[in-house]
Amino acid sequence: MISILVSTIDEGIKRVKNVLLEPRDDVEYIVSHQYTSDRYREIPDELKRRDVTISQIKGKGVSRSRNNAIKHASGEIGLFADDDVTYRNSYIDIVKETFRENTDIDIALFKIKTRTGEPEYKEYPEARLELKKTSFSISSVEIGFNIEKIKNAGLYFDERFGAGRELIVGAEETVFIEDCLKHGLKVLYVPEYIVEHPFLSTIKSVPKFDKRRNWVTGAYDCRTNGSIALFKAFGGTLKILPTLLRHGINPFSYLYHRLSAALYILRTNKKYMAVEDDSVIYPSKRSRPTSRSEHKVSALDV
Repeated sequence: MISILVSTIDEGIKRVKNVLLEPRDDVEYIVSHQYTSDRYREIPDELKRRDVTISQIKGKGVSRSRNNAIKHASGEIGLFADDDVTYRNSYIDIVKETFRENTDIDIALFKIKTRTGEPEYKEYPEARLELKKTSFSISSVEIGFNIEKIKNAGLYFDERFGAGRELIVGAEETVFIEDCLKHGLKVLYVPEYIVEHPFLSTIKSVPKFDKRRNWVTGAYDCRTNGSIALFKAFGGTLKILPTLLRHGINPFSYLYHRLSAALYILRTNKKYMAVEDDSVIYPSKRSRPTSRSEHKVSALDV
């Protein structure tokens, strides 16, 4: 069974119908629907299908949404999705075949196909590659994973990162894959398209030296390398000083943003790691009531 884990927010729930294929016995959809107001909680008729489960949670943050979807997934293989992607039956078959032929892998990274007339989504490696470290950028919708392995390892998205967060608007996918590698999971890159998405994305729309990108750089560096990121912020600023000046960017401002982000990660690490096993993210071995901020429904019951 393939579990397609769709993250959406507010009226994005109306677009989820475009993600769904015709029902097939080997696919289920877990829709993690975040809402900022009760007026967005109505479920469209097109989602009232036996293969669709909707979990509604109040608030923002795509990483929190993905963690919520993982919690409710019941298939063997998971795929992360957003409300603006498109699947084909052939893509699902590629994912199934990849895991069937490579029984030792825990995670597979695939390719995104853009719309006709648009450039390639990103520069991808040409050949299959077993990852020992994250040597290229990763998008959530490229990831296929063994659900049981992820849950048993207690892995999840770092909710300080990702769209919907005020400070760190990206890098959540790369952090997630690096955590998987640190836990000894096997990650294989497969140069096959498994999903379609427009060329433009949230992070691509942010200018190169925008404050938000600088924060992502500093936070990701600290999440990966710890306190040494504070020293790397100085070295990194000096390294690109000519480029910063050429683009009219104040190097002190760039340095300040990187340092602020790194300090934020260091300051929140203890607090954040203390709740990594919170049952709101992953169900504990004991039964628990549904939290007030979370509502799980079968679309057929609505």
